[in-house]
Formats: sequence, C-alpha cells, structure tokens
Amino acid sequence: MSRQKSEAEPNAAPSIVVRGAVVSDIAGMIALEQETESAAHWPESAYREIFAADVPARIAFVVEEQDQTGRRLHGFIVGRFADVECELENIVVDHRFRGHGYGLQLVQWLIATARARNATRIFLEVRESNTAARGLYAKCGFAVTGGRPSYYRDPVEDAALYALQL
Repeated sequence: MSRQKSEAEPNAAPSIVVRGAVVSDIAGMIALEQETESAAHWPESAYREIFAADVPARIAFVVEEQDQTGRRLHGFIVGRFADVECELENIVVDHRFRGHGYGLQLVQWLIATARARNATRIFLEVRESNTAARGLYAKCGFAVTGGRPSYYRDPVEDAALYALQL
C-alpha cells in the first residue's frame, strides 16, 4: 500500500486505504454502483440495511484515496454471513481505477474477515460475460461450481457460480 503523506511532502502520491464502510459512505457507494453496468443495482434501502443491527450479518469495506484535497471513494465490497458461509453480494470498482489492484484488495479483506469469523466458504454469482470479475475471482482462488441460466435481467444473462473453500 502507499505510504501516508506528511506535511513536508505536498506532491507525494495519494494514500490508498481500505477500511470498514460507514453509513456516510452510502451515497458514494450508490454513485459508483450506478456508474457500473455490471454491478448489482440495489435501492438505497438495501445499502442502509448493511448497517442495521436487526438484519443478517453483513460487512462492507471501501477503498478510498486520501490526499490533501480530501477523500475519494474508488470501490466497495459487501458480504453477508450466514452460519459458516459468506456470500460476496456486491463488489464495484470505479471504472477509472480498474487494474490498480483495488478489487483484489477488497476481496482479500473479505476473505480475511470470513476466516476471522470462522467461515468455511465464500460463494458468489457473476455474469458470464464479466471476464474482468471472473479473472479476479480466479486470481483469489475461487473455483467455478456451476451456473444459473437466465439469472440476470437487463440484459438477461446466465450467472457463473464461484466458491472459495477456506
């Protein structure tokens, strides 16, 4: 990861940080999701549920850039825990920052959290055509476990199912 800048380094590279998401990140998460055609498109209420105490256990992380001008959200991941399993429900990286390793960092944080919670498996669905995401999941050790015909809408498309045994 990039190192933190000091006051003496005004032209230093920005610092990239992965952290737990907070309620104030919702607007940025929605904005990123709406700009990303392949993302799961959720209503604002679904994002608010991530932080509600009375819903299934969810975790969300964001990756952001911090510099002297402020913070900018570049991606996020959401996972849901049930028993000893974790479902990767949504992951989005700003299209302008793909290929910088942000998606990899987010998935690695989810994997580490799942292990810390004693999960035995992480699973997900992804559009068959989303080769970038599929490559990321393979790089992280996920394996194809099956498919779901016509799982996605707008446009209709099959889903590939992936799982990572922990």
